[in-house]
Amino acid sequence: YALLAFAGIMYIPALGWEFMASTRLTSELNFLLQEIDNCYHRAAEGRAPKIEKQIQSKGPGITERERREIIENAEKEKSPEQNLFEKYLERRGQSNFLAKLYLARHLAIICLSSIPISYLSAYYARQRQDEFTCALGEPPDVSSYAELKLRVNCKLPAVQLQRIMATVDIALLCTMNLIILLNLLHLFVVRKSNFVFDKLHKVGIKTRRRWQKSQFCDINI
Repeated sequence: YALLAFAGIMYIPALGWEFMASTRLTSELNFLLQEIDNCYHRAAEGRAPKIEKQIQSKGPGITERERREIIENAEKEKSPEQNLFEKYLERRGQSNFLAKLYLARHLAIICLSSIPISYLSAYYARQRQDEFTCALGEPPDVSSYAELKLRVNCKLPAVQLQRIMATVDIALLCTMNLIILLNLLHLFVVRKSNFVFDKLHKVGIKTRRRWQKSQFCDINI
């Protein structure tokens, strides 16, 4: 019953994330992907006719340098939607609400998991102290030396099984905490680039370098 109670307590951070961040994260992710797709199509569909018209106006004698300048100038032009999307990205890049919530969720799981780990460790140690020795057999001659009495370490099979289960549970909880720590270190420390930010310039979206490399932001989550 104690382990069931601990399992329920450890599920609290996941429930908090589900109610406070999951819906918001899903909606913003859908908006982000949709706007990136829209920016790409607007750039491809809007610039192509304009570039073609300017190239034709130069006549057949247009040089490769002039052609490249026309393309570069067209790529610098932004639609009002792109400007709004850049402002949205800047706002999300400066915000770290989801990042704090994500970090708090995993740290809470690690802290709460220390309770069942301590409980199971104490249970394992207590059961180990309950072992006792018993005589397996008495020598036929009662006058024989006491050393002839064969004594073994006696314990109930159910107790040994519970100790094995406690050991497995402790190992699983410790492995879970290790995976969580490695994930947090990779997300906030090791990784130095962001896939979203790395691809945005290809669709004409400019991002600021100072928050592009910051991993502790909502877009990173």
